[in-house]
Amino acid sequence: MSVRDETERVLRAWDAFERASGGEPVIDFDCRPGERAAPLDRAEVRRRLRALRPDAEGEVAERIDADLAYLDALLGERPPLDAYVRATQGCGAHGWDDDRLDVVRQQARSALEVVGVAWGPAAHRELRELEEPLDVLAAPGAIRDAVAELEPLVRAATGSTADYRLSIEAVAVDAYWAYWLDGAGRDVRLRLNLPQVEFTRVGARQFALHEVLGHGLQSASLSERAGNGDVPWVRLLSVHALYQVALEGLAQAWPLFLLPDDAPLIARVRFDHYVQLVRARAHVRVNAGMSIDDVADDMRA
Repeated sequence: MSVRDETERVLRAWDAFERASGGEPVIDFDCRPGERAAPLDRAEVRRRLRALRPDAEGEVAERIDADLAYLDALLGERPPLDAYVRATQGCGAHGWDDDRLDVVRQQARSALEVVGVAWGPAAHRELRELEEPLDVLAAPGAIRDAVAELEPLVRAATGSTADYRLSIEAVAVDAYWAYWLDGAGRDVRLRLNLPQVEFTRVGARQFALHEVLGHGLQSASLSERAGNGDVPWVRLLSVHALYQVALEGLAQAWPLFLLPDDAPLIARVRFDHYVQLVRARAHVRVNAGMSIDDVADDMRA
């Protein structure tokens, strides 16, 4: 058995353990479904991954390093933020300087002005009202309608011919996320976390592009590629692995490429981008030793 295949076997066993014990799944999308493994606890998984690492090369070695960093964090290790992000996401955690934040803030302000929303404390609420709030029961249908409308644009831009089957589930879990996509092979599942979601018609279009056509179609396409021949990468996708920055970046940016004239949607994307950069800088500063009070003051400013 190759190092790649043995790594996949260990990750499946780890995922089985986490699911059986009520933890968060390790595998978010299985590009090679059908194989199963008996659960292995975290300590045993760590031992086996460390044993595989000296023989691993390239993408498999990087993936094992990411898995070990994430596993060690679950076990209580707290490395410096930059080291952890570099191990799991493949980039540093330096944040953005004032000049970059000023540029992104002006882009957000300009996009809000186009739709008649003033920059200020009420911007988020006013933008939500403009986005046409939806009843919870209407959300799955609105997302499917948006997928049907926008899928040809994504396929034309990417050349993807992969088939997929979409299911949408409403859940209520104690987690930060509002939408989450996972699955295996051609099966794509979108979960809507009701306590965290404010449903709007614009949001349905945003997350049709982001979750279903960004992550879902892409994962199904990777599964198709893995099924048509051997690949050098671990065929189990996880949010703590190095490609996540690229996958998430594309999913968030799709409206800018495909629907640049959809003013309400562009306003939402630009506004969210700025908010995320401010939050990211706050994380970097807290981990660099700045006090919570000073970080909070900076965010409010």
